[in-house]
Amino acid sequence: MSNSEEIDLSKEISIDNTTNDTNLLQLRDSPFCLPLRMNGFTSEKEQAGFLKNVEKLVRNSLEYKLWVSYVTSTLGYNKCSLTHEKIIECPLDVHHHPFTLYSIVKLVTDSFIEKNIAFNGFDVGTRVMELHYQNKIGYIVLLSNIHSKYHNGYQKLPIEHVHGDYKFLFENFNVEEQERASIYELWNIHIEDCKLDWSSSSYPGLQEEKKE
Repeated sequence: MSNSEEIDLSKEISIDNTTNDTNLLQLRDSPFCLPLRMNGFTSEKEQAGFLKNVEKLVRNSLEYKLWVSYVTSTLGYNKCSLTHEKIIECPLDVHHHPFTLYSIVKLVTDSFIEKNIAFNGFDVGTRVMELHYQNKIGYIVLLSNIHSKYHNGYQKLPIEHVHGDYKFLFENFNVEEQERASIYELWNIHIEDCKLDWSSSSYPGLQEEKKE
C-alpha cells in the first residue's frame, strides 16, 4: 500500500471537541456517546458488579497497601487483637469492622447518587481511600485464620478492640435500616461476650479433639 492509500486514523476516528462536556466521549457525526461518569444504575446486578469492582480496585491499590503498612508499622497494630501473635510470626489481616469494605463502597456510592453528583469507579475509590486516611473507618487486626473464622460465623469480635472512628459512617451517611440493625448488634458485642484467652494449645477444635 502506498503512502497515498494509507488510512488517516485521525480523520476516520474524530472526537467531537465542540461539546462543553469534557467527560463525554463522542465521535463526530455520531448519535452515540460514552459518558465518563454516571448518575445511577439500571439494575441491581449492574450496581452489585460496580461495587465489587470498586472494592477490588481499592484493595489492589498502592494507597490501600500503604494504609495497611501504616496501620501495622507506624501505628503499631502489628499483632492479632485476639491471639496477640505478632505479624513477624504469622500472617495478619486488617479487617474492616463494623462496616465491611463492600459496605463502605456502597455507602460512598449511594452518597454520590443522593447528592446528584455524577461519578465513576475511580471517584468512589478515591473517596473510600480518603476515609481510610482520615481514620474515619473502623478496623481490627486479626490472625488470617481468625479472620476467616469470623467471616464463617464462628467468631465474635469485641467492639473495644476496634480502632478508628467506627461511628463516623453510621452518623454521617444514610445507612439502610436493615444494615443499621446489623451494625447495632456488632456494636453491642463486648469483651465479655468473646473468647479472647487463646493460646496455641487452645485454638478452636483442638480441645474437642483431645476429649475425643
